Amino acid sequence: MTSEGNRTKAVILIPTYNSAGTVRETLGSVLAQGAHLERLAAVWVADDCSEDETRSIVNATWDSSVPLQILSAEQNLGERGNVNRAARTIRAAADWMLILHADDVARADWLALMLERIDACDTHVASICSSWDNWMPDGSVRRGEDNVARPVEVIKGDAMSVRGTLKRGCWWHISGCAIRLAALDDVGGFDPRMPQIGDWEWLLRCLARGWWIEYVPRTLIKYRQHTASVSATSSRFDRDVRESLQILRRYASLLSSTALLELHGRRMSNCIRRIMRAVLRRDVRRLVLASQTLWLVGVNLLKVFKEKRKAIGG
Repeated sequence: MTSEGNRTKAVILIPTYNSAGTVRETLGSVLAQGAHLERLAAVWVADDCSEDETRSIVNATWDSSVPLQILSAEQNLGERGNVNRAARTIRAAADWMLILHADDVARADWLALMLERIDACDTHVASICSSWDNWMPDGSVRRGEDNVARPVEVIKGDAMSVRGTLKRGCWWHISGCAIRLAALDDVGGFDPRMPQIGDWEWLLRCLARGWWIEYVPRTLIKYRQHTASVSATSSRFDRDVRESLQILRRYASLLSSTALLELHGRRMSNCIRRIMRAVLRRDVRRLVLASQTLWLVGVNLLKVFKEKRKAIGG
């Protein structure tokens, strides 16, 4: 295994947008990382044109000798665009970027374990991720994997990994992860047109380019679920299903007809469940939207089968 040594330049990036209600707690969890914080070149906050007190709270909360850099956007770019913009700015100052969302909380050993893996990982590794706990709106916590006995898993970038990730869905979590910025240069940034499944889309692109991912089987962050989040609202607008259809078409050549039928079938089932809920709630708007999405899934399935037949015949 090729090691990069223990002085790799790393920074933390905290993307924010109207995060006044949560960013103080997020920054507090970063400050609680102790002496390991001194390993960082800086902590960056990328603010996406917040209209609340986010920036003033950030300035008032930060209390460390590690430099705090606030990168303010001139216009709202959305979550993906905001991270891409920040990464381009950070690139000259660091080799690795650790991302922590402004409504999540890092465990006290998050930075220590991430820096340990950054120092030890192979040069083919593009990103290091971990498990996480889901922090529900009612305050309860749904635990993720936290297995100290299980070794770090390395997922190598090849057709088999891409195929498995298409079937499994996104097992890589951007909040709490570390990204090698040279890999981000090679793979490209996050797709702003995919606010819901952009993580999955980037992961697939990364594996398809031959980069590796490390998975640490420990819950290193608490991932806050709330009604205003992108992930919480996506199902109400069917973004998850609609965006995923583009992915299935893009990688259809790697999948068997049986797998394509199964993956489309899952999405059809999701749509049917949403249609049934809309009927029970007498929600006409939701009923129409879910019905349209169901139709799009069927159209997409026909298109991928037609393209596969054409490829075989051609």
